[in-house]
Amino acid sequence: MGVLRRLTAYPFLRGDRLRRLFLVTAVVALTACNAVKLGYQQGDRLAYWWIDNYVDVSASQEPLTRDAIARFFAWHRKDQLPEIARLLRQAKSEVQQPVSATAVGKIQEDAQRLARVAFDRSTPDVADLLLTLTPEQIARMEKKFADANAKYRKEYLRPDPAAHEEARFDKVMDYARLVYGRFSSDQEATIRRAMAPVVQGAEARYAERVKRQQEWLALVRQVQAEHPPKAQVVEMLRRYGDHWQNPPTRERNARYDANNEAGLALTVTIANLTTPEQRAHAADRFQKWIDDANALMRDGTANAAAPRPTRSEN
Repeated sequence: MGVLRRLTAYPFLRGDRLRRLFLVTAVVALTACNAVKLGYQQGDRLAYWWIDNYVDVSASQEPLTRDAIARFFAWHRKDQLPEIARLLRQAKSEVQQPVSATAVGKIQEDAQRLARVAFDRSTPDVADLLLTLTPEQIARMEKKFADANAKYRKEYLRPDPAAHEEARFDKVMDYARLVYGRFSSDQEATIRRAMAPVVQGAEARYAERVKRQQEWLALVRQVQAEHPPKAQVVEMLRRYGDHWQNPPTRERNARYDANNEAGLALTVTIANLTTPEQRAHAADRFQKWIDDANALMRDGTANAAAPRPTRSEN
């Protein structure tokens, strides 16, 4: 369930622009799988598993890591789920009428704002973990990046242009069908044509992905080598977050904007070729996600209000 990884994992490890745009259209990471409520309730376990997979958390690191994840989810449920529910309601309204790039862009901006708040909230705990990483754990992280990049290249940067396009088309349609249901062959042909700028930007997206990973590894290695004060590590992480949102060079920023605009245009094209039946499907889908978000908020309120068991005295 990719949803939990996006809710808890720190943004430095991911960066597929198109996926993010469709998740924005489906509004923030909460819409990435059908079992939203179940997945969120298991989020602490899945988040720990994901972090452990990247760095092989040691016995001494485990208690602090699990505690940090639990605190993050408690905060997220209280502070961000209401905002996510609001964005879901906004998206539900948008998909029932002609969609503009401005409207989708506004939802994207709001989603990115929430993501940045979550990132900033997590930085003190991330700093604690980074200050304890060993060279072996950093090497493991680097290998995980390399393995993921090899998989990405195999799937999306194939030598055969037709195979490359087909892989990207399949991914686009996975997200489109998640929201709107089935598409006709004529609709799929239109989407395939509209996808050209996204396909053409694949190399640039991959280059940016690798660059961000390299910057992240450089940051982690600097922390491991110099062991600076925690406040300095937090500031390093926040600067990294700034670069994530606004690439530091003109060339990278131009590529970032071009990929973003291509994804927005494709999202709008898909939304505006849908039938009334497909829009009704999208509205129903969003309502289910809204219901899940509301249920999760109620569960969180009930758990917070429940009295904690007292320790019996012997």
